[in-house]
Amino acid sequence: MTSMEEPTIFKDTIDDGVFHKAWQQLEFTFGSRFLRFLITVYFGVKGVSFAIITAVTLPIFQRMGVSGNDYQLAAMVANSPWSTKGFIGVLSDCFPLGRYHKRGYLQLFSAVGLLGGIGLAVAPTLTLTKVYLWPVTGLIFMVSLQYSTLDLLSEGKYAEIMRESGAGSEILSLVWVCINIGGLVGAAVVYMLVDGQLHLLVSVALIPAAIAAVMVARGAMPEKPARGWEIQRAKILSQPKLFLLAVYMAGGVLIISVTACFGSALVRLIVTIAVTMFLSGASFHALPRTLAKCNFYMMLVRAACVDISGTLAYFYTSGQACVPGGPGFSYRYYLAVSSVVGAVGGSLGSIMFQGMNNWSFQAAFRMTTFVQVLASAFDLVIVNRWNLQVGLSDQATYLFGDAACQQMAAMLCLMPMALLSSRLCPRGAEATVYAILAGFQNFGSNVGSVVGVWLTEVLGITTAGAVNPNERCNFDNLNLAIILAHVVLPLAVLPLTNVLVPSERMDDESAFAIYSPAPSFCSPASSAASSPRVSPTSSQGDPKNAQDIPWQEDTSIDYERLPDGPPGLDIFMTGFTRGTTPSGKD
Repeated sequence: MTSMEEPTIFKDTIDDGVFHKAWQQLEFTFGSRFLRFLITVYFGVKGVSFAIITAVTLPIFQRMGVSGNDYQLAAMVANSPWSTKGFIGVLSDCFPLGRYHKRGYLQLFSAVGLLGGIGLAVAPTLTLTKVYLWPVTGLIFMVSLQYSTLDLLSEGKYAEIMRESGAGSEILSLVWVCINIGGLVGAAVVYMLVDGQLHLLVSVALIPAAIAAVMVARGAMPEKPARGWEIQRAKILSQPKLFLLAVYMAGGVLIISVTACFGSALVRLIVTIAVTMFLSGASFHALPRTLAKCNFYMMLVRAACVDISGTLAYFYTSGQACVPGGPGFSYRYYLAVSSVVGAVGGSLGSIMFQGMNNWSFQAAFRMTTFVQVLASAFDLVIVNRWNLQVGLSDQATYLFGDAACQQMAAMLCLMPMALLSSRLCPRGAEATVYAILAGFQNFGSNVGSVVGVWLTEVLGITTAGAVNPNERCNFDNLNLAIILAHVVLPLAVLPLTNVLVPSERMDDESAFAIYSPAPSFCSPASSAASSPRVSPTSSQGDPKNAQDIPWQEDTSIDYERLPDGPPGLDIFMTGFTRGTTPSGKD
């Protein structure tokens, strides 16, 4: 490098900055319109709105006189759309609703979600009893359906553009930054309104969801028009096992949700075990063997960390009549302040994981299991009141112990799961299979929730006195429930790590090439998009003159038959090419 070049580069660094150049790269690849939509979805909806709706369920159900176990089951049912993401993804890919694959479903479920949100905003102003448990749960279900669909289809679109353009991971960083900052903003709103103005709190959550719905209607999601039914039929027939697995998954979640509403604890447990066995067998039939083994392990890990959050939430927030000498946390503290600390703990967990990149997957899962078990010790400390014996308040112990360490452990558990899923997803079917794997992991959490309710009932733990003065509370065996749910069962799954998880290092991408089968129905044919692009920040382009040019369909490119389709079927996918608008903007 000559001495004349150095000042120029230094000047560009000052003028533009690293972050400005990164944003220019994102605009060049995705277009500013789609980027604004992604920020709305991940900051506004999955960040702010999701944090608010998650927090508001506890006070709403407690005001209705709902027990801790029923609250936990209701939360599981309300969040069940997150377990059906694979089905929604395949549905939108193979059965377009209207002219486009994604837009019709986004508009439909946005309308459903907004109606549910309006109903949920009205609910706190009414005098509701526990008789209305499942109708209110249905409103939250409608909201979750909108949020999960926005998340899934947005993720599928930016992943598609990443693959076609050869873009880096900058968009993933943007997504996670938006989610984390949005979650913190949502926690601040919860802090201000949760102790008395629940209807306003839910109304705030409606704003980003409504904005996202308007942006969808105005075409913020870049899409190609759907082709004829024969092409959609060919997609299904090219990979029928994947399609059926997604359908089975949705059916299994529905069955568990229905039994959660109407079945006894024993019936729920039996049905859940039966559905889990069926879905596990179906996954081994539909997925490559190594992927199926890992999928089963990750689902089992989530299920083995048995959920007793409903009981714990009532223990921490109930008054002295229910838990004499207990913590008695306010909603503001338990839901808002702890969420902020939890976000910090989760961020620390993600940073810690970066130091584990050269570990094997087996070592990473063993470590994360031990961290989760150790994090559960803070619940034991508070439940047994040991912290008071050494002069530590409940607030400090929970805030810097349970709230921070549990989120750190959760992040350490989540990241190797996400990385392993991405390493093993079949080429060309990444988005579909990844959605199915994520659905299985969420399904594992549903299993853990059902088992947790059964466990607390068997141990005689009751929370009815927290919401009904004529009944009693009994937390005598809560410490035993914590040990069984968060220590014994997670450690029991640990030996399966060596059997079900590959021994390869997490940073060794080439080692997983042998596990990836041929492309499937989601594979795009070779097109102009596969050729290298000129980056706006490269030596061949001036970032200051880079236009906002999104990826658009080039109708001059003929559709091509995929090489891996069934004999006799014309399976087509189109390519993308770089296009411009008259103004140079999208």
